[in-house]
Amino acid sequence: MLLDSASLYFRAFFGVPESITAADGSPVNAVRGLLDFIARLVSVRAPDRLVACLDADWRPAFRARAMPSYKAHRLLDPKRNIEQVPSALVAQVPVIFDVLDALGIARVGVDGFEADDVIGTIAARDHGPVDVVTGDRDLFQVVDDSRDVRVLYTA
Repeated sequence: MLLDSASLYFRAFFGVPESITAADGSPVNAVRGLLDFIARLVSVRAPDRLVACLDADWRPAFRARAMPSYKAHRLLDPKRNIEQVPSALVAQVPVIFDVLDALGIARVGVDGFEADDVIGTIAARDHGPVDVVTGDRDLFQVVDDSRDVRVLYTA
């Protein structure tokens, strides 16, 4: 089972109330939402392997060169290629990584590539079955019925 991690923690951040905080008052709604979702997936689907795929580069240079409008609507600072992300979510990403590590869930990202690229590569190389968990419709392109590669869409 391959998790499109950023897709899932963004969805959790906006789907779980910001009133969910740690004892010190720091936000943990994305952490809680993501972990609840992963727990449900593991309980219901019982995957043999679970990989949290990450964006090592959310807007790879080779894609932006090929198509300058690629994710341009998300740019906070176009000159430095900085994505517009709520500060309350930015603060939770290291916590999410620490929790994934503590749970023994592999985290995979490749410099210069998005999680979609990592997911596509693993799905193509694995002998299946492979479940891709995402809220990103772009990943439907990895579906391959002959190899039992499926997308579990979170919408």
